[in-house]
Amino acid sequence: MTASEFAVFLRAQGHRVIETSSCCWYDYRPFVFKSVPFHRALSPSRAELNRVLLTGPAAAVRFPTESKEKCTEAGIFMCSNRSYDLPSLHPKARNQTRRGLENCRVEQMDLVYLAKHGDRLNVETYVRQRRDLKPVSAQHWRRSCEEIGRIPGFEAWGAWVRGSLAAYVLTAQIEDCSYIEHQGSATEFLHFFPNNALTFIVTKEKLARPEVSSVCYGYQSLTREGLDQYKARMGFELKSLGGGVVFNPLVQAILVLGGRSVLGWMARRHPEKESWRSAWLFLKQRNC
Repeated sequence: MTASEFAVFLRAQGHRVIETSSCCWYDYRPFVFKSVPFHRALSPSRAELNRVLLTGPAAAVRFPTESKEKCTEAGIFMCSNRSYDLPSLHPKARNQTRRGLENCRVEQMDLVYLAKHGDRLNVETYVRQRRDLKPVSAQHWRRSCEEIGRIPGFEAWGAWVRGSLAAYVLTAQIEDCSYIEHQGSATEFLHFFPNNALTFIVTKEKLARPEVSSVCYGYQSLTREGLDQYKARMGFELKSLGGGVVFNPLVQAILVLGGRSVLGWMARRHPEKESWRSAWLFLKQRNC
């Protein structure tokens, strides 16, 4: 699918999307817009950036770029190994994956089944990660699955333990890259390692397709180091792309006048709020 087709899915999830000549932009966090696709470097014009900043409205926009002028780097987990197999994994992940393959049945499933059974796994996953449950309400999830069913390029895969759905993954092929877009799992089955089995089978199957050059597992996380470690151990390489970040001039002025200190105070006062923690860590990473 194209970035514009993927934007249909984003809008169905309630995101605001702005399309410009080089890509699409969506509000992945309040008042922060990210480019799609994010597996390849972009060079948006200043006019494009201004349009997103002003009409978003956006405090900042983020995009991957090869420009040397940018002051930070963004990590993205990618795998393009056509020989991807068990030896590609870290020894610990290899052992867990073997156990997962022994315990689980992994196969593709239809979106009707996912709409019915996936919302429970979403809630349990978000609770473990201490994330806001609003984006994974049952009504919102069913609506998203219905919309996905109308867009080519999406696939749903599941891992079953004793006949029960233990984990699922939703993938989206954008251009020549297959994105692991969303993943959820049931807490009671984690000791059977369904996520390992699912990630391994889906990645291996995708890389066997000639139209897929790589599999993308998303950006490096600022707040969940365990998730990043899992991706690296499953054979994904943390690829560095110059992280293009442009702030709204008004926001830049606020940061200079003390807004950075206020943000740090809010992150410390509300450690349970991932949005505050992410924003604070992002600014520290950029030394802004």
